[in-house]
Amino acid sequence: MNFVKNIRMTSLVLLMTVLTAGCGANNAAMPKSEAEVETTKESARQESTTTNVDYPRTFKHAMGDITLEKQPERVYAPYMEDALLTLGVKPVLKWSLGPLVQEYLEPQLQDVPKIDFSAGENLEQILDAQPDLIALYSSDMAANGVYENDSKIAPTYVFPDAAGDWKSTITQLGDILGKQPEAEKAITDYDALVEKAQTELAPVVEGKTFATIRIKAKELTLMDGTYFSGATLYRDLGLTPHKMVKEEAWENFIVLSMEALPDLDADYIFYTIQGEDAKENAHRVLQSDLWKNLPAVQAGQAYLVENNYWLASGAIANTMQIEDVMRLVKP
Repeated sequence: MNFVKNIRMTSLVLLMTVLTAGCGANNAAMPKSEAEVETTKESARQESTTTNVDYPRTFKHAMGDITLEKQPERVYAPYMEDALLTLGVKPVLKWSLGPLVQEYLEPQLQDVPKIDFSAGENLEQILDAQPDLIALYSSDMAANGVYENDSKIAPTYVFPDAAGDWKSTITQLGDILGKQPEAEKAITDYDALVEKAQTELAPVVEGKTFATIRIKAKELTLMDGTYFSGATLYRDLGLTPHKMVKEEAWENFIVLSMEALPDLDADYIFYTIQGEDAKENAHRVLQSDLWKNLPAVQAGQAYLVENNYWLASGAIANTMQIEDVMRLVKP
C-alpha cells in the first residue's frame, strides 16, 4: 500500500511506493544490545536549547489527541526529518526505502539507524528505538491500523498533511517539542531568503515562464505547481508557470508524452532524474531531437537539479531549492 494516498500527494516520488501494507513486523529488526541502545539514545539527544514548557500538555491532531507527560526527547517522525533537524532534534530512526534515504539530510543523519518502509512499518524496530513521541506524516500514513499500533508504543501525533504547509508543520512540531523559538527563527530566516531571492531574480525572470520535469525509468512527468518545489517556485518566489503547468498539471503532476514535449516551450526548465533506473530513459530523452529543440534547451536554460530535495518540503529542502534557482538562473 502507498506511503501516502492524499490527493495532493500524488506528486511524491519516493512516498508513492511506500508504507502501510500491513502493520506487522515480518521483517522485524533484531533487538539491539544494551550498548547499542545507549548509543542510539545519545545520538538522538536534542542539539539545541529548549524552551521551558510546563507538562503534561494535551494536543489535538488529525486522529484524536495525545497527552505528553514530559517534554519529548526521543522522537520518531518518518519523512519529517527536515523539520526535526531544523528544530535541532535528531530522530531515533530515519526514513528509508530500501537503499534510498533523504540524501540531502545525510550529513546530519549518518549515524541514525534506517527504518526501511519497503515492506511496511517495522513495529519491532520502532519499539526497540524506545521513542517517547511518534509523529506521522499524514492521515493516510496513519491508516490501516498504523496509528493504533504506533499508539501502543508511544504517544502518536498525526498531521493531516505535513508537506502541504511546512511552516504550519514546523510551528506545530515546535510547539509539541518545546522548540517554538527555533521554529520561529526558521520561518523568519526563510522569509528573508525568499525576499532577497525575489528582489535579485526580478530583472531576470520578468516575462519568463518555468516548468519542472521528472524523468523516471519509463516515463516523463510534468510536475505540479502547488507541491514541493512547485510551491517554492510559483508561490514563494513568484515565478510564472508555463501554461501547461498552469492549465494541465497545477494540482497534480501529469505524464508527459514525448509527442507532447514540443508544447513545453517554457523559457526555463528544471529537470530531475529519478535514480539509477531512470538513467537509460534520461539518456534517450536528453539525446532526442524533441528535447534538443526545446527553447529552454536551445538557450542553455534547461538545468539538472537534485531529485531528493526538489521532491521534498521543509526549511532545509526549500532553502536548497531556492539556492539552486539563484545559482542557475541569476547571471
